[in-house]
Amino acid sequence: MKKISTYLFLIFLSHSSLSLANDISDFQIGGISIGDSLLKYLSKSEIIKGIEETKNAYEYLTAEFGEVYIYDGNLGNYEMMSFFVKLNDKKYNIYSIRGMIGYDDNIAECYVKKKEIEKEISLMFKNVTREQEDFVFPWDPTGKSHVLHEKFIFNSEGQIWISCSEYEKSLKIKNNWEDGLSVSVKTKEVNDWLKNHIK
Repeated sequence: MKKISTYLFLIFLSHSSLSLANDISDFQIGGISIGDSLLKYLSKSEIIKGIEETKNAYEYLTAEFGEVYIYDGNLGNYEMMSFFVKLNDKKYNIYSIRGMIGYDDNIAECYVKKKEIEKEISLMFKNVTREQEDFVFPWDPTGKSHVLHEKFIFNSEGQIWISCSEYEKSLKIKNNWEDGLSVSVKTKEVNDWLKNHIK
């Protein structure tokens, strides 16, 4: 397994050959892989409670997936992590993993770390498509809140995203938000679901 872990250059790798890593299932974030059961880390009641707490954020989508956050525990160098699981899956297998670190009032350092991760991943994978997106959040009338994504897209259409999110100052104060870095691994199923806005 290859392990993405935010620390110095943010990526530590196992001893297995990088050239043999071909898909997102070869990655771990915080020691957790796509396809693992979230029940290894949380109880069923904790998972259900977590999904309930975040469901309003996805009310415009079909009720296929739910997101669960972990704010404490053994998260390695991450301050928090989140996971997407299928609501009808009794094993709560993981379809997306995201590790996050805050860079409030120090967004420049976030962009430095983001570049370091991008460089390491580009060295690991030669046959993936790479895209960049600077997405301005439509709910901010000032146009100052945005997230810069670097996407690595695999043949399976699974993706690794390295992102820095930056919010307008008054919105950060009002909503208790924090600028920060996220490293995420997503299956095609989760990506397709998030794209299919049903209103």
